[in-house]
Amino acid sequence: MPSSEGPLLHRRRLGAELRRLRGERTLEEVAEATLISTSKLSRLENGQGVPQPRDIRDLVNFYRLDAQIAERLRRWASAGRSQAWWREYSDALFTGLATYVDYESGASTIRSFAAAVVPPLLQTEAYAVELYRVLPAIKTDESARRVLEVRARRQHLLVESDDAPQLIFVLDESVLRRPFGSPDDVREQLDHLHSVSRQRNVSLRVVPFSGGLHAGLVGLFTILQYADDRDRDVVAVESHTGERILEQPSNVLEYLRIFDAITRKALDHDESRALIAEIRDRTTHSPKGTP
Repeated sequence: MPSSEGPLLHRRRLGAELRRLRGERTLEEVAEATLISTSKLSRLENGQGVPQPRDIRDLVNFYRLDAQIAERLRRWASAGRSQAWWREYSDALFTGLATYVDYESGASTIRSFAAAVVPPLLQTEAYAVELYRVLPAIKTDESARRVLEVRARRQHLLVESDDAPQLIFVLDESVLRRPFGSPDDVREQLDHLHSVSRQRNVSLRVVPFSGGLHAGLVGLFTILQYADDRDRDVVAVESHTGERILEQPSNVLEYLRIFDAITRKALDHDESRALIAEIRDRTTHSPKGTP
């Protein structure tokens, strides 16, 4: 079975190590000695090329690497050629989602803010079905079904599994109050948020309306952070045209500052759960099921 961690992360690790090993040498020097083109070397060092065994062999020999480092490079290269489990859904994944899932698959901490919709990792199936009906990228029922399968697999690996990463969610109160589907669907989603918020690896906090305006009102973004220093943290910003990945450290730092500013306006964990329960109960007693 394919690894739950995507090939992109292994290519990035391999690239970071190859850049370190090259040191002060130019790409041209390494290319001339190994007979690997400078364009291929550049792609490998940037985590964009598919690493071939012969290229790794030649680089190992050129850099005179010890057995331990050489094996690490071979392992990353092999994993970088692997097929991710979501590859079979590539026909249904809208722009940027496959790349985002690749980044997401190896994160040790995921920080996500949502101003309008429940983040995918916290959605019930009924919520996701209603959302997919209004998303322009989902054009057929079959596409929706396949994207639902990807969402369910992501939830299992990142929310429910024993080695799940740390998940930190901050939601605007409007996320909880936006009606969709039937009253039972709304209550199911609120119950699910309340339940998930108690899991050991999940932190869920709500920014109440009383907090006023805040920096996150422009939309949904997710910060993906990694335990391995070779993996550069990234930010994913969601829009109608898909996920936009920001890799520059300055961008990541700015979004961390924004996330911290939003979090300071949020209720604490117990207060957030109490608000979710209050809105759920109000929905239960509302004749129209409106939050």
